[in-house]
Amino acid sequence: MAVVYLHDRDWWAGLFALALSMGCAAAIGWVAGHDRLRGRSVTLHTGGLSITGPGGPARYGWDELESVTVSGVRNAPRDRTRWTFTVVADDGTVLRLGDDIRDVRELGEAVALEVTSRVVPRHLAAVKAGESVRMGPFTIDLDCVEKDGERIPWPGVSAVDMDNGLVTVHTRGARANLVAVAGQMPDALAFTALCDLVRELTEPS
Repeated sequence: MAVVYLHDRDWWAGLFALALSMGCAAAIGWVAGHDRLRGRSVTLHTGGLSITGPGGPARYGWDELESVTVSGVRNAPRDRTRWTFTVVADDGTVLRLGDDIRDVRELGEAVALEVTSRVVPRHLAAVKAGESVRMGPFTIDLDCVEKDGERIPWPGVSAVDMDNGLVTVHTRGARANLVAVAGQMPDALAFTALCDLVRELTEPS
């Protein structure tokens, strides 16, 4: 089985740029899909998203959503990718939006856009205040990025990206890169964006 996780980096970059330019969900107002087998429907609106289904209706504001994990599974090279967006709310609820929902990719992109546009500024403010921020297996502060006890000072980081299913902190010199599977890492997009912003912040003037 081949597993792919949004390996088109240009799509992610464009999504994040759009999130920054919008700043809010005022332009969405979109009904996203219906699961004919389970009777689920998801609606995006200016303040958040609503879900109806066998368990009854539920509504979440954008600020109540803490993270989004994106993954895609393809059984063979010519098969279509089956997307799953795992959204975690601040009350601990886990919302899994799968390929059984019509237009799930467009739905997931919109949700990821809104969550990322809120996660990145919050984490950046914490780092600027001298705090450490944990994102998946990585920890970021003003001095370095760390994974599994391996600390890479920002001058030793050449780039941070997400490509071919992996989130990679590329290092300068002979040090090994820091790598994680994107589909197993909440807010992988937000992590790459945050690293870029912190690197710029710590560059000598």
